[in-house]
Amino acid sequence: MEKLKLLLIVILLGVVTPGIAQETITGIVTDANDIPIPGVNVIREGTTVGAVTDFDGNFSIEVYENDILTFSFLGYKSSQVTYTGQETINVQLEEDSAELEEVVVIGYGTVKRKDLTGSVASVGSKDIQKANKVDAVSALQGQAPGVVVQRTDNKPGSGGFNIRIRGASTINSSETASGGGFNPGQNPLFIVDGIFVDDISFLNPADISSMDILKDASATAIYGSRGSNGVVLIETKRGKNGELKIDYSGYVGFREAYNLPPVYDGPGYVELLRDVAVGQVFASSDGDLSTRRNDVDISDYLDAEELQNISDGVSTDYVDLLLKKGLQTNHTINLSGGTEKTTYSAGLAYTLDEGNFDGEDFNRYNVRASLNSDLTDWLNISLSNYLTSAKQNEGSNEAFRSAYRLKPIGRPYNEDGSLRFRPIEKETQITNPLFDVQNETRETRFLQYIGDIALKIEPIENLSLTTKFSPNIKYQRYGEYRGLYTKSSSGNVANRRAQVDNSNYFSYSWDNILNYDFETGVHALKFTGVVSRFMERSEGYYNQVRNFTTDEYTFYNLGAGLDIRDLSSGFSKQTLESYTGRVNYTLADKYLFTATGRYDGSSILSADNKWAFFPSAAFAWQVIDEDFMQEQNVFSNAKLRLSYGQTGNNGSGGGLAPLASQSLLGASATNLGDASVSTAYLTGLANQDLTWERTTEINLGVDFGFLNNRISGSIDLYERKNTDIIFYTPLPSVTGYGGTYDNVGESTNRGIEIALNTTNINTEKFRWTTNFNLASNKNTLDKLYGGLEEIIFNVNGTNLIHRVGEPIGAVYDFEYDGIWQLDEVEEAAVYGQRPGQVRVTDVNGDGEITADEDRKVIGQVTPKWTGGITSNMTYENFDFGFLINFSQGNTYRSVFHSNYAWGYADQPSRLFNGYRTDYWTPENPTNDWYQPGNGGIYQGAAHYMDVSFVKVGYMTLGYTLPSNLLEKIGVRSLRVYGTVQNPFVFSDYDGWDPENAGRNQYGAAFMARTYMTGINLTF
Repeated sequence: MEKLKLLLIVILLGVVTPGIAQETITGIVTDANDIPIPGVNVIREGTTVGAVTDFDGNFSIEVYENDILTFSFLGYKSSQVTYTGQETINVQLEEDSAELEEVVVIGYGTVKRKDLTGSVASVGSKDIQKANKVDAVSALQGQAPGVVVQRTDNKPGSGGFNIRIRGASTINSSETASGGGFNPGQNPLFIVDGIFVDDISFLNPADISSMDILKDASATAIYGSRGSNGVVLIETKRGKNGELKIDYSGYVGFREAYNLPPVYDGPGYVELLRDVAVGQVFASSDGDLSTRRNDVDISDYLDAEELQNISDGVSTDYVDLLLKKGLQTNHTINLSGGTEKTTYSAGLAYTLDEGNFDGEDFNRYNVRASLNSDLTDWLNISLSNYLTSAKQNEGSNEAFRSAYRLKPIGRPYNEDGSLRFRPIEKETQITNPLFDVQNETRETRFLQYIGDIALKIEPIENLSLTTKFSPNIKYQRYGEYRGLYTKSSSGNVANRRAQVDNSNYFSYSWDNILNYDFETGVHALKFTGVVSRFMERSEGYYNQVRNFTTDEYTFYNLGAGLDIRDLSSGFSKQTLESYTGRVNYTLADKYLFTATGRYDGSSILSADNKWAFFPSAAFAWQVIDEDFMQEQNVFSNAKLRLSYGQTGNNGSGGGLAPLASQSLLGASATNLGDASVSTAYLTGLANQDLTWERTTEINLGVDFGFLNNRISGSIDLYERKNTDIIFYTPLPSVTGYGGTYDNVGESTNRGIEIALNTTNINTEKFRWTTNFNLASNKNTLDKLYGGLEEIIFNVNGTNLIHRVGEPIGAVYDFEYDGIWQLDEVEEAAVYGQRPGQVRVTDVNGDGEITADEDRKVIGQVTPKWTGGITSNMTYENFDFGFLINFSQGNTYRSVFHSNYAWGYADQPSRLFNGYRTDYWTPENPTNDWYQPGNGGIYQGAAHYMDVSFVKVGYMTLGYTLPSNLLEKIGVRSLRVYGTVQNPFVFSDYDGWDPENAGRNQYGAAFMARTYMTGINLTF
């Protein structure tokens, strides 16, 4: 019977529908000034039938009686009109200022984007979600102009990043190619929900709602000395007025190592060995230059075991034996909702990231809760809590290196399938890395809590008083154990090693904030006053014990070790007190003024220089709102910005310890007769004149929009000058002191930042937007005090220089000039060199190479250009997006090439395996790479390389299920997607990863590509 009823309904509809009259109507769509708008979408509600206005704003569409037409276009509010028989429908769209009304987080408050006077970049939750990164810092990479995010460690959970906002702001001997070229102490200030933190590796990216980067001195001045390196303000997700909403986001995938430099197989190693032997002949001052590979007898360099293995065709790829695919997954649940008076939010998250070697993984648990409630009309309370528990296993510190250095002609397994500790018996320096991954543990556990409680009182209209207390508590334990069968122990019981490093950190900020808003006529005034106190203290305890009789206890039972090697502890504490005032004044909603002053006192600096004042001022002009702009139809936004300000640095981010301005005592011992007597000595020279390092910055910016903001963006020009730079200055040994902290010089950063946002296509079904950013920074050391012109130093084998007129920490060494060829024997001999060896530039042309005269600045560790491109496309319910980021114009000494090219190539009998590359031989006279075994005394010059790169950060394809299907099962939205992270890298650098080419590769990890699939679900 039911089927019969359904059939009758269908027949009835088929009869009735043709009787409904369908009409074709036309019309025109204009803006508030009666200017036609092309490209407006006209859609019949509830259908996919639509039309698009032409260049003159005209449209034509077929409709039925009582159809509702929706008119929509980017930059305008949507409009709906019901068809009731009109012959024409003309629509006037109202501009939508939602983009300008967007709220941006600034220090101790928020402003509308249109009211910004400083330089602020923002990354929203959608951008963070699309990136799908394990760590929050990665989500910034390539997304904001002038913000350089550089990964220095590829281990899971490493948190190895250096972040620079508008270049290096100070000098320090550690700010070099170690780990990628920077000193981590120059990272910006991170503020999570108003709480100061040193890093954000503990955050779950899915918990973040926005990241706002304060870049110029006007924007950062409210934080005084804390903001000298820029400020990153992070807001986690909060509740909103409305019924309970449950969000789940999760993904699962796997990461694989890629961009692996090739090493030699068994036959290739034999040929390399022959070429090394030839190179040794060439290296000799009287060596026969006619010697060739076939003249070499490899039995002179290999023992019977190795020769037999070659005869048996043994060829072992140890890297391949160690590699595996690592699981990566994240699951986040968020609950939020509230009423007009009270909102709440809570979340749980779990993250797992496995490495590509056994023993490497990262586990993180996040718990989050927040509450905001109006207790009365004049009293508000807000609570925020964020707890992270995490464990990182770094795995073996040695396996990575051993896998690249072991000869491929060794056997990793015995005949019975068990592991051999020494794949080649005579090779005592390198053991089987498969043992190391099983017998070495390096584990870090940490528990971190950040939170705040704030009370806000509004005693009268427009006035609020807020007191907020924000603690940051972190407990961390690092444990390491090297078992009997690791390279470190090499089967010797006495070498078994365990160590534990415990640290406890506590800090708090107590902020008392006054806000007053006043508006009358064309005037608007907002005053913010802050009295703030910051305190941090940390303590640490370190123990190392050796000689364990068993591997059973690892580092959990230090008492089982018989040889106590180290027992130490440490403590530090510092405080900062601040008084801040900021005035925002707006005239006629077009002329914007901001003035800020902050008075900081630091416990670190000398007694007479603890306090300093840091002022700033900014002006912005909303040109678009002027009367003379109302008749034009080109610009949809135009604003000019100008700012000037000062911030300070007390040195705490650059290595200056809380008591570094004082002379401290160190423990020692001496002999008096036959007795040993404990003594004390001064560890450094007190500097009572040590004062604040200051940064003075001027910024000129323009915000623009065209074609109803289909094209929008900003351009900023800036100059940042640093004076009284704090630096640890070595002293002559005759003084009895190693050195002292001092104010030593001045530097300048100049740059340009461009952000461009475009809506390339916007039709009924297809929408394509692109965000592009580009930045260039030029850094120069302007002055060194005391008549100095340069400071030369070395870090991890990289020669660097602080020289007046050059970039801070410039790369300073001999310049690579190719390879000496066979027809250049006599010319090479002038310099004491031979064919096949590295040739360097004779800078002064005097016929000899000397360190004083012929070393030069050959590059800089900071990139000259950086940027990124984010593109998003939607077609009906499908979406596709990708991110590209790039870094251009920086140079590192490649540790990979210097350590792994051909180890001990000057000793053929001890030759390690090497990197398979195109090197010079008499039959292959290339200029790319020197002859193995014959690099010459300047071979290190070949290891400096341009490490520019272009990386595709991610590519993602998603599908959102239709809402009419989901409503039936009580689901608000459901999106499924597939993502590949780091799918491609383009670089002339042929090592592991151009981002961390200068890193000490001991304990390093490969660059990884990750494939994942996930869902975003809302109830």
